[in-house]
Amino acid sequence: MADTAERLATLDEFLAFDGEGDTRHQLVRGVITAMAPAQAAHGRLVARLARAMGNQLRAPCEPIIEAGIKPASRDDTYWQADLVVHCRPLAPGQVYLTDPRLVVEVLSRSTEATDRLLKLDDYRLIESVHDILLVATERARIEHWQRREGYWAVRDLGPGDVLEVLELGLELALDPLYAGLLDVE
Repeated sequence: MADTAERLATLDEFLAFDGEGDTRHQLVRGVITAMAPAQAAHGRLVARLARAMGNQLRAPCEPIIEAGIKPASRDDTYWQADLVVHCRPLAPGQVYLTDPRLVVEVLSRSTEATDRLLKLDDYRLIESVHDILLVATERARIEHWQRREGYWAVRDLGPGDVLEVLELGLELALDPLYAGLLDVE
C-alpha cells in the first residue's frame, strides 16, 4: 500500500490555525511546527536586548519581541523571530512583518540548526533586512550579519566587544548583556 503524502498548509491556513493550548508554532515550508519552550537565559537575553535597543532607537524604529515574519516571496513559511527592529507604523491588526530592519535569533540546542540553515537564508532575502544577529546562550557570543553593497559580511563578537548597528545608531556592549547569565571570560 502506498503512503499518502502529507498535505502542506498555506500561510492563510496557518494564520487561521488555533494551535494547541499555549504551544507556539511556526510554518516551515508548509509544515506547522511546534516550538519548544524557551529556557530562562533565552528570555533574559531577549529582554535585555529589547531594553537596550529600545533605549537607543529613535522613532519610528522600535524593538518587537516574538515578531511574526513572512519571508520574501514565500507563502508557505511564517517565522516567529525572537526580536526585530521595525521602523514603520504597524497597521491595526497586523499579524506579521514583511519589512523588518534588524532580526535577532537567540540560539538554543533545539533551534540552532533551523535558525542557521532555514531562517538565516530567508531573512537574508528580505530586502529591508540590513542586520541579523545570532545570539548564543551558552557563552558570550553574537554573530553579526551585515548587508553591505551586494554581499553579506559576518563579524563574530565576544567578551569585551561592542556590537554596532550603524544604520540604526545602536551600540551594545556584550559584557553587560551577558552579566549574571554565564561567566564572561
